[in-house]
Amino acid sequence: MFKFQIAQRKACIGGTDFGGQPGQRRTVMVGSLFYPRHSVVLDPLTGALDHKKLTERLHQYRKVIESCECPSALMLYAENGTAARNYLEAVCDVVPGPLFVDSGSSEVRISFLRHAEEMGLRDRVVYNTINAGLSTEERGMLEEAPPKNAVVLAFNPRGDDVKGRIYLLESGDDLLPQGLLETAEGLGIDNLLLDMAVTSPQQNAGSALRAIMVAKAKWGLPCGCALHNAVECLDLSDMTDAKEALRHVDSSAVALSMMAGADYVVYGPLEYAKRVMPVAAFADLMLSQSVADI
Repeated sequence: MFKFQIAQRKACIGGTDFGGQPGQRRTVMVGSLFYPRHSVVLDPLTGALDHKKLTERLHQYRKVIESCECPSALMLYAENGTAARNYLEAVCDVVPGPLFVDSGSSEVRISFLRHAEEMGLRDRVVYNTINAGLSTEERGMLEEAPPKNAVVLAFNPRGDDVKGRIYLLESGDDLLPQGLLETAEGLGIDNLLLDMAVTSPQQNAGSALRAIMVAKAKWGLPCGCALHNAVECLDLSDMTDAKEALRHVDSSAVALSMMAGADYVVYGPLEYAKRVMPVAAFADLMLSQSVADI
């Protein structure tokens, strides 16, 4: 195994630690909730929920994370500000830990921050994401009221290799006037997490794994990815049981990310926790044993 020579920076978000040397810390597992077409969402425009079903899912989720002792976080997705508030209210007192907030709209992401501030959740919320598409308007709103925690996405439309990701963070790669990391730091955000931007296997998804190693070696910041995105693009229709095969591949994606040094892994719907958490717990144990004498 390996040890990074540069000191690794750690971030404590919502009582959960991100970052550090592989094998010397647990990997944070991030599951998605209220994603498009999620069965617990009755109306994505109003944020109406099937509370009975949500309670059951969250109860099962908590049992798994307690059994596997995995540090965990949730990724909340919303279509508008009303739904964003409803979703925060639905989970904040039920599930502890960080709450990543996501949407296809910057206005909705900002609304998550405003609601979180009103609800006293600012320390737990992680803005997802600051990326190459950062508009002047969004940047202005973030400057006025910066989140305490945020994800910086290394997706580079000009280059899907390791260099493309690192150059975007470092210099902007001629797409931005400065590196995306410098932009994020300039907003006054306390804790930054780097996401190495996994897309599909056809778009060099695997290079995100080496990009994690390079970024941690270069900046020492907590890094992670959603290799689950690449798995979703696989066509295993020729397999006898394609769904079962896909589940196994998806679980392996968690271990692959962790072996590449990921400090956190976005594994998809929180319902997948029951099959990916045991994998994560085992991988963390093996990593800790493998670096015991380094």
